[in-house]
Amino acid sequence: MRITPNPSRTGTARTKGSSAIGALPLCMGLMTIAAPLVAQADSPSANSESRNYNIAVQPLYSALSALAEQSGVQFVYNSELVKGIDSQGVSGQYSLEGALKRILSGSGISYRFNSGNTVTLQNTAELEPQSAATMPAVTVIGKTDLDPDDPYNLSYTRTNTALATKTDTPIMETPASIQVVNKAVLHDQQSYRLQDAIKNVSGVQSYHSYGGDHEQFVMRGFLQSTVNYRNGIRIPFTKFDLANVERVEVIKGASAMLFGFGDPGGLISTVTKQPSSTPYYSLEQRFGSYDFYRTEASATGPVSKEHGLNYRVDMSYLDTGSFRQNMGNDRIFFAPTLSWEATPDTKFTLSYEYFDENNAYDYGIPAVGNQLARIPISRSFVGRSDLRNSTTNNLVDFRIDHRVNDQVKLNAGVVSSQYQKYWQGFYTGRVNETPGNSFGNATRNYWFSPENAESLTAWVNGTFDFETYGVKHKLLLGGEYYNSQLKYEVASGNVDTINIFNPNIAAVSDAQLSRIRNARFNDVIATENTSKAIYFQDQMTFWDKLHIMGGFRYDWVDREQDLSWWAPAGKDARNDDVVSPRVGIVYQPLKWLSLFGSFTESFGPANDYDTGGAKLYDLFDATQFEGGVKTQFFDGKLNASVAYFDLERTQFFQDPNSNLINAQVPVKGSSKGVELDVQGQLYEGLSVIGTYAYTNAKVTDDVTAPANIGKRMPFAPNHQGSAWLKYDFDGEWLKGFSVGAGVYVSGRRYGDAANSYFDRSYARLDLMAAYKRKLGDVNLTTQVNINNVNDAEYYVLRSRRTNLPAEPLAVMGSIKLEY
Repeated sequence: MRITPNPSRTGTARTKGSSAIGALPLCMGLMTIAAPLVAQADSPSANSESRNYNIAVQPLYSALSALAEQSGVQFVYNSELVKGIDSQGVSGQYSLEGALKRILSGSGISYRFNSGNTVTLQNTAELEPQSAATMPAVTVIGKTDLDPDDPYNLSYTRTNTALATKTDTPIMETPASIQVVNKAVLHDQQSYRLQDAIKNVSGVQSYHSYGGDHEQFVMRGFLQSTVNYRNGIRIPFTKFDLANVERVEVIKGASAMLFGFGDPGGLISTVTKQPSSTPYYSLEQRFGSYDFYRTEASATGPVSKEHGLNYRVDMSYLDTGSFRQNMGNDRIFFAPTLSWEATPDTKFTLSYEYFDENNAYDYGIPAVGNQLARIPISRSFVGRSDLRNSTTNNLVDFRIDHRVNDQVKLNAGVVSSQYQKYWQGFYTGRVNETPGNSFGNATRNYWFSPENAESLTAWVNGTFDFETYGVKHKLLLGGEYYNSQLKYEVASGNVDTINIFNPNIAAVSDAQLSRIRNARFNDVIATENTSKAIYFQDQMTFWDKLHIMGGFRYDWVDREQDLSWWAPAGKDARNDDVVSPRVGIVYQPLKWLSLFGSFTESFGPANDYDTGGAKLYDLFDATQFEGGVKTQFFDGKLNASVAYFDLERTQFFQDPNSNLINAQVPVKGSSKGVELDVQGQLYEGLSVIGTYAYTNAKVTDDVTAPANIGKRMPFAPNHQGSAWLKYDFDGEWLKGFSVGAGVYVSGRRYGDAANSYFDRSYARLDLMAAYKRKLGDVNLTTQVNINNVNDAEYYVLRSRRTNLPAEPLAVMGSIKLEY
């Protein structure tokens, strides 16, 4: 719900430094609230102090994980020890030892408290330890869920996530559709782009953005902006490398209550790898079709165990060609992280990312008639291989995590991102489709532009666990400051006319290129978005089975736009106050079954620029109703969910008269559908990912083109789905071998709101095989992936002028060493 929209005004953009100071009262206010709670709680002793535990009946491995989280200790045990065993849980005031006895009651498992805040578990009937040669793998539980961040963890599932609640909450207790693509999946499929991971999530399609330079997606029928998230923090314009990514998390639908202005279909967040006190090193070389070469290296371990100082470094180098003429890119990525556990309850983390890439601007293939032009998918229209966009991105992330006591946890952070790009792009105008000598003609145009963007986010959260009248509460209080600035100057114009059906299109000449590079900038655009927000959320639990969530967020949003260098009315500014509510409920009648429902909202900026001047319009908003079922089988090894959603984008801006190639024309739309996701292990050695989505997305209003009302929203098929299976052999002769296969299918997708053209249905087959063995202390993995085995032809859509063919059959091999 929007309140107090203020009139348009003209003003001067504030600097990021002075604005960031305005975020300090939010942090100070939260700390003031927490202070009384801090004063009355001291850090508990190891195992003698009595405290309140609340751990429901569940599989023993997850009960131990919950006890580790609530007590702060680590459990070390043989992973086979707890297999198939349930725990009665524990509820009430107990010492740590008393709570552990209750959880282990009837299991036949004994325990031993060690130094260093660890507890070893073993079989009570075990007379003597096994030899080192036959000892099974040891599982360590403590502050993580079955050690999901261990580099050797092969699980496709994760039981907890913080993305949908900003608190560490079991997915089964969260009233939202959340999908997690773990690092095991990324490795098995040799993913190195965000789109490689997202193909394992229901209801998501890629979108051809800015010549393929940005990664954008269509979720639940609505197009995302050029914004993705890193560790739950909004990072605009940035392209992610997966070398330092632990997993990719996706939350579906509107989510303004936690994240402020954003897109109605959902958001995607990478979660980065963190330093470990256990040394680990890896080196991987990949090579494949179209001159693909990629090197990845990682190292982590202690700098000083005595002082709790750990490091991590992840890096990658990419050099690849393309099946498309004169296309390709090279990239360097470097990401060091340093963490310091100053006390057992306080941790500081500082990370940095450097990203440098040179890639070709690929405008793709236009539409002719109601389908894509029937020309070779390798054909491009520039004719030169020496034109590359250059991109440099620097990101710094600093955060503090502090555990006051079992009931109070505080964390805060600052993330700064700076992005510089120089565009060197050529694109074609709309194809002449009139029969005759000019059929297939299109103007060839240029777009050269230096672009600079930066963003700053400062945030603080406090989580408070307490109980009132038998109702358990997990209260979240938080504040956020966000500022992003973008400026780019554009030299654009016509080069010549070509015919897309001519197999011998002339290259852009040196003389033409020289004229373009000396051309005067004819467009200069500067924008700034600033938001300050506070938010509140309460997760309430009744009788350990009913979970009710409610909360709201209040945003103060300021937007400024300056086109005064070239437009008659070149400046506009506006501020809006927005309240975003959220309510949700989960009923868990059985430990493996959850029923959920929710109502959420989102809002986002609506900017326009054309030769008439700058215009800032009322923020669009969206509402979503969602309900569904979540299940866990086989002791939590297999997760499945089904969700129904009803999503409507209720306000919008559109200007079909804009002649800029980057001007979007959103329309008012409604999307309803059903999504199914399955992840995990069907039985020992067999892992699976399955998805299906039915999306009924329709145009509900279009004041400039009423004929579009009732037509399909672009880019989203009615039906899409996937299935990926991987089997790890464990027999005497095949131990170490793995094989996998995946099928990805999609129905017809339209490329615009008029449904004037479409891409046909397709089905794509991927295969993989790998072999792992130990060479002394080194683990060796050799792997081969074959993507698009059946050479299916399909496209990533954008508009009648630009659509990118998907990569045909491609082979990728890799050799990886881990120590």
